[in-house]
Amino acid sequence: MVKLSLFEYKDYKRYISDWIEHSPQKGRGLRKQLAEAIQCQTAFVTHVLSGNYHFSLEQAEACGRWMGLSQEEIEFLLLLVMHQRAGTKSLEKLLGQQIAAKKEELNTLKNRLKISEAMSQEDQMVYYSSWHFAAIHMALLIPELQTLEGLQNYFQLSPTRLRHILDFLVNKGLIKQEKGVFKSVIPVLHLGSNSPLLNQHHTNWRLKAIESIIGKSSSDLHYSGVISLSQDDFDWVRERLSQLLEEVVARLKDSKDEKLACLSFDWFQI
Repeated sequence: MVKLSLFEYKDYKRYISDWIEHSPQKGRGLRKQLAEAIQCQTAFVTHVLSGNYHFSLEQAEACGRWMGLSQEEIEFLLLLVMHQRAGTKSLEKLLGQQIAAKKEELNTLKNRLKISEAMSQEDQMVYYSSWHFAAIHMALLIPELQTLEGLQNYFQLSPTRLRHILDFLVNKGLIKQEKGVFKSVIPVLHLGSNSPLLNQHHTNWRLKAIESIIGKSSSDLHYSGVISLSQDDFDWVRERLSQLLEEVVARLKDSKDEKLACLSFDWFQI
């Protein structure tokens, strides 16, 4: 079944209709099941999804549970229902602002990926001063790179520079050393969108991306394009990319450590 993100939608009816349409056998019989779940006639469900009728909040909440939505998704579904049921422009505007705020909150990657900081501001200034810190930190998840010799051969850094980075990572509790083998202890760090170091962090890896572009490796993928589009489609792309990143992080969480890679994509308004 195709995974649909409720947070991409402004119309709860369209979401429910699409959810049914993308279910096995194109949702045959699901409208009847939905009617039973929210205790109404199947004809009423059809009138709501295809016409000007609306579910009550109680029916919408029951619908969300029947669809297997999370608590957060049910709350957002209720916001959409209230917004479309609003009887005054002022209420409609207020609920629209709440929906926009919720989407902004959900689009914050730190919240979506459930990542927290593990270092002080002073330590972050050192860690994000160069791409080497993060790269070596992650490289230690790969067995072949967990020794000084393996790291030296891979990164081609001077012994002094490599030892400086490893000592920092050990002292800050991000990695540990046992019998000449280095291992990552805290494998995931995240800079909040309000961090003064965020620009430096992105710059470090964009410079590495430029090196990759110049190197022209057939295994790498780069794309740049300027597009004219609607505000709704701009929001849709942002949500889809955020959703994709969330899925990528979930998939790679238990991925076998064999290669070191960098993921960068840019989507911004100009």
